[in-house]
Amino acid sequence: MMFRKRITLSALALSMLTASLGGLPLSQKGLAEKLGISQTAYAAETELPSSVFLDRMNNLYAALAAGDPTDMQEVRNFRDEIAGLDEASNVNLIDPIWSKISAKLPETVDQAALKASLFRIIKAVGSFRYDPAASDLEAIRTNPEFRATIKTIAAAGGDENIRLDDFLVFLFGDGASRKGVEGTIGSLLAKKTPVELIQLLGNKQGITAVLLQATEELLGETGQYKFSAIMENLGITPQDVRSTVLQFQVKLKKDEPAISAMTVAYIRSAAKTDVKITDVGRTHAYSLNVFGVSIYPAVLQWSKASGDANVTVKPTGVVTIPGDAASGTAVIQAKLINPYGGAAKVVYEQEVTLKAAATQETEFPAAAFLARMKKVQEALAAGDPADIQAIIQLRNELSQLTFAKDQALIDPIWNKLTANLPEDADQAALKEGLFNIFKAVISIPYDGQAASLESIRNNPEFRATLKELGQAGGEPSFVVDDILVFFFGSEEAGSGLEGAIRSHLAGLSPSGLLQLLGDKQALPALLLQKAGLLLSDKENYKVSSALSELGVTAKEFNDTWVNFQQQLKKDEPALNALTVALLRSEAVETAKVSDNGREQKLTLKVFGVDVPALALRWSKVSGSQSVKVDANGTITLNRDAENGKALVRATFINPYGGAAKVVFEKEITLTARAGDHFPAEQFLARMNKLHAALLAGDPADVQDVRNLRDEMAKLDFAKDQALIDPIWNRIASQLPTEIDKAELKKSLFQMIKAVGSIQYDPEAKQLEAIRTNPEFRATLKTIAAAGGVENLTMDDFLVLMFGDGDERLGVEGTMRAIISKMSAKDLAQLLGNKEKINTVLTEAMGKILVAKDDYALSKAFYNLGVRPVDVYATVLKFRVKLKYEEKALNALTVAYIRSEVVSSVKITANGTQHDYTLKLMGKELPTSILRWKKVSGSKDVTVDSRGKVTIPKKVAEGKAVIQATLINPYGGSAKIVFQQEVTLVNDKVVLDPKEEFKKIAAALDEKLDAVKKELKAAKDDEQKAELIVKVVQARNEALNAINKVETTNALKNKAINETKSKVNKLLTTIITEIMRS
Repeated sequence: MMFRKRITLSALALSMLTASLGGLPLSQKGLAEKLGISQTAYAAETELPSSVFLDRMNNLYAALAAGDPTDMQEVRNFRDEIAGLDEASNVNLIDPIWSKISAKLPETVDQAALKASLFRIIKAVGSFRYDPAASDLEAIRTNPEFRATIKTIAAAGGDENIRLDDFLVFLFGDGASRKGVEGTIGSLLAKKTPVELIQLLGNKQGITAVLLQATEELLGETGQYKFSAIMENLGITPQDVRSTVLQFQVKLKKDEPAISAMTVAYIRSAAKTDVKITDVGRTHAYSLNVFGVSIYPAVLQWSKASGDANVTVKPTGVVTIPGDAASGTAVIQAKLINPYGGAAKVVYEQEVTLKAAATQETEFPAAAFLARMKKVQEALAAGDPADIQAIIQLRNELSQLTFAKDQALIDPIWNKLTANLPEDADQAALKEGLFNIFKAVISIPYDGQAASLESIRNNPEFRATLKELGQAGGEPSFVVDDILVFFFGSEEAGSGLEGAIRSHLAGLSPSGLLQLLGDKQALPALLLQKAGLLLSDKENYKVSSALSELGVTAKEFNDTWVNFQQQLKKDEPALNALTVALLRSEAVETAKVSDNGREQKLTLKVFGVDVPALALRWSKVSGSQSVKVDANGTITLNRDAENGKALVRATFINPYGGAAKVVFEKEITLTARAGDHFPAEQFLARMNKLHAALLAGDPADVQDVRNLRDEMAKLDFAKDQALIDPIWNRIASQLPTEIDKAELKKSLFQMIKAVGSIQYDPEAKQLEAIRTNPEFRATLKTIAAAGGVENLTMDDFLVLMFGDGDERLGVEGTMRAIISKMSAKDLAQLLGNKEKINTVLTEAMGKILVAKDDYALSKAFYNLGVRPVDVYATVLKFRVKLKYEEKALNALTVAYIRSEVVSSVKITANGTQHDYTLKLMGKELPTSILRWKKVSGSKDVTVDSRGKVTIPKKVAEGKAVIQATLINPYGGSAKIVFQQEVTLVNDKVVLDPKEEFKKIAAALDEKLDAVKKELKAAKDDEQKAELIVKVVQARNEALNAINKVETTNALKNKAINETKSKVNKLLTTIITEIMRS
């Protein structure tokens, strides 16, 4: 935009009105003193308008005189044209306003003489000759005829005491609330578009239109301007003024070039420069403003008028000295271009000096960087030897790159650089130097040796290349350390590319980390994204500043990087190896230790982010036989050992395939403390398996269990405390008198209620809350002391109920052991028989409660006089109280059978007949209590009630979902205990491979469609990440099935490619969803 609020043309337009300024006092001083007028007489007059007028006239004349002599002559020609107007033939030019003035004059006035005198005043003011003493203006002011004329006209307008300052306020404002014609013109122009403003330059009609519009507005403000009031009193309207001005314009032929000349002079008088200094003082970018308003650069043309040879001035106003120059001085010029044609005019000229400030080379923090690299290299050496080999292969591949055959790799950057290099630059040498720098920098993360780093930093070829590129890019002190800071960071500049990636990783969710590490495209994409952001930071990184100045954008940087990636075939495995080493170097374990010290649950964090459990597999490398390590990271110490050690390892499982990699290895020591240990993970796994089987069965069974859970939750100590009296009465008699027995009984009631409920709604948080409940702990501590036991914890209670996952079975495990010894017939009769189940429960509790050497709680109960019959009596009280207990127990029994039952099949008749049976705890269930049927599947498949599944001999294959229900011998509905899809394949039928592939594809589609539905329902990134594993598993199953089909490799490869395409598409969708959330 050429002018934002004001425009210098406005003042030029006002010069057309300066012809009205004559005959009136010009200031309080100067002329007033020459004329002998008392200073006191003008004491009330403001100083600003008249002084501003004279100052502007002086400055304007000086600017005119300093410009093109032709411009001065154009102004003189215009002045002479005004002076040469013949009075007799041209006095009618003022008729539009004179007709209004004459109507207000007294009859005694000689109107012809007065009109002629007014015309002579306008001629005199419009043609006065400039001199610093304003002698022409003074002569006009002292002319008796002119004074008498002005006084007569002013009197007719109602105020014969009008002063020049009143008219100057009308023209220029008072510097406060009154803007004057000039300020009003500025407001009008501020509303115009840039194109409209540019079109005013040198346009007489346009300038006049704005002038008259502003004058019209001010003539209406009679309360603010005395001049406007007089004009109104005389009846002179804006149209009268417009008509008068236009009549003079039509008459005068030399006004347009004079207006153009005065425009240039006015801009020259008010123009000031803004300068932006960069490149440590070697580059000055100049722009012009007038009264603080910028002039549109497109209408300016800059050049050097004279000065030192090393100073270059671009037409855009950019002034530079070379990178090897300390300083330079030149006179610079700015010319204004007229959009309507004609010669450009100088509106600014000034001598400028450029001085290069002293610069300091960047210092890369090599020691800190090498320390980080050493940590990564040590982690690499401790890992898979294949990873080390991948690094070595990439280094070898990098060393084989040569400029002669591979220089095109850097073309995206180089092609941009060449356009901004000096003409005398040795471009071939520079390109080779830049190519070698790229090779060296790319190799740094894969080397990490101090000697290699120092050789790169001090390489004379690299220094020379970067110095020349830096000078061209405005960074004369550009060195290798600047590139290292860009990639690896420093305390002064910032974290660099490495730090940006580390920060990004630290901000990820666990599922986001898994997705990033599992996607071989994600890490390179992240690297390029962060590099693009750093390239925009020109304040902190010289690389970014220099490349930007040389025209290189993030696109060229990325394209060059991709060129190297595509050229280097060993890049991907090396990057994977380095990533794993980085993970291993940054992995920090967190151990959750049980109260008794016999269990530690390990988890890993990388960059402060939890590594998802599904991505890790824990194992024991070596150590004590008494220490066991589960795949989920749970480490346990056997009950008969006081301490043990194990070297524990965590491997990272890539959901996209590839070998698992060790990311953590450490020796862990477990030391037992007093108290027992309850294997919560194993218990929850059993319970979750049981409840999954429950949910897969009859909804009525699920409701029965929920009803019992809700019923137990409603048990209230105030009204139900008698339920524990058989146990409590024994305990209470052995307690010290100072114990608050009421509170202790209440806590024991709540504890039994909580433990009894956990099997009906198993949740990890709820179980942990029970194990760590401080009230329960305090209660057991009191019971332990009374029962002569060193310590009791909630884990002791839970081990008694559910076992320790090892030799001690607990009540639950003992019941299973008893049932496992039953005959198939007795086992079948157990379902729905409350008495038989009670018998098993009573036998199990009896065995556990007498095993006081194995169970601390049994010992405490024994010492307190609590007998198995007391415990059973308490259990019986609860069972009588709980109305839903029997139904819930039956439901869980069926669910247990469903979760533990194993099918076996006998295949005959060339695969066309399958005979199914079920086993529970190794015993075959009688066919008399089972009913088999077909739920769905191929019409060719038939299933009889005894489990025989068949297809006709002419059919190649048949699939069906078969189901077995358990018949309750005591009545009630039959319960589903087994359901499975089975496939019968006729070995004597020749299969069509294409049909087989279609079936495999259909099965895969079904699985992928199910995953898509789960993706829509997923609530968080963890659930979405788990779907990745499902998709990969489905892919592997499909590929295995394809490979088993006997056909040509061509058909197999086609089917494999189609399968991978489907899977990859869905994987991309899942990853995209994770990244969006």
